[in-house]
Amino acid sequence: MHNREPLVEVKNLKKYFSANKEMFLKKATRVVKAVDDVSFTVYKGETLGLIGESGCGKSTLLRVILGLVAATSGEIYYKGSIIDKTRLKNFRKESQMIFQDPYSSLDPRMSIQRIIEEPLRIHTKLDRKEKTNLVVSLLKKTGLAEDDLKKYPHEFSGGQRQRIGIARALVMNPEFIVCDEPVSALDMSIQAQILNLFKNMQKEFNLTYLFVSHDMSVVKHVSDRIAVMYLGRIVELATKHTLFDNTLHPYSVALMSAIPIPDPTVKKKRILLEGDIPSPIDTPPGCSFHTRCLQALPICRQQTPPLKELAGNHFVACHLFGSGG
Repeated sequence: MHNREPLVEVKNLKKYFSANKEMFLKKATRVVKAVDDVSFTVYKGETLGLIGESGCGKSTLLRVILGLVAATSGEIYYKGSIIDKTRLKNFRKESQMIFQDPYSSLDPRMSIQRIIEEPLRIHTKLDRKEKTNLVVSLLKKTGLAEDDLKKYPHEFSGGQRQRIGIARALVMNPEFIVCDEPVSALDMSIQAQILNLFKNMQKEFNLTYLFVSHDMSVVKHVSDRIAVMYLGRIVELATKHTLFDNTLHPYSVALMSAIPIPDPTVKKKRILLEGDIPSPIDTPPGCSFHTRCLQALPICRQQTPPLKELAGNHFVACHLFGSGG
């Protein structure tokens, strides 16, 4: 699958936001725990899928990793070196983000050529012809044509716009690409084409992906390993096959039960979680999932279970499996 060489390491990462109604209060009385003590490693050449419901902190985590939002605490390492202010610019050259809504991430006033070559203007000294040749090459590789150079974003479909977004992400020849729900705004038929494009580009450019989605079937299609996130914390992390064959955390089990099976003769029992996700401002004590968990134990209301390895790189944060009892 991959050579187990760490590319990006996240250690005890936290991002808390102040939830004060009064802007000028000096002391924060309430905080939103958007990312709450998250640790994981992305290995070179792999795709790590990150899944969870809307509001669980996935997008905030991505923005903190890329330095778009400052962390409250914790460290991020790239190729073994901590990313501080001096290394952030270099890290940004080697990492790119592909956004959920391709239309809002493309400047409507700029031609496609200008959009894709913008990073080259900032970070390289290529002449005009070299920049144009590189942009044309990437357009063709992502399934578009040279004729599209002079067009504008409104002249393209959603799938074509996402191809433009992928070409723009690849223009600086990055190693690490963060994908924030990159197919959720697309039709089902187009989703498969774009997911296959991601896989082809990964092979050709030797890319490493952190791929975020709320759709388990999408994450299954592209990922080598999958991390399941709930209310700011990772509750399960394993290889794709281990997670699907031996799902452990009750929240992961519920997510799996929602995946449709394309066979009308197979009856599948859907696990419906009761209640709403607790507010990240007033997270319950103990395990944050215990308010919706059908198997909650008394200890679940008192102690937060740490993410522990059970066997064979299968990590779970759940008292049912002795991780914290």
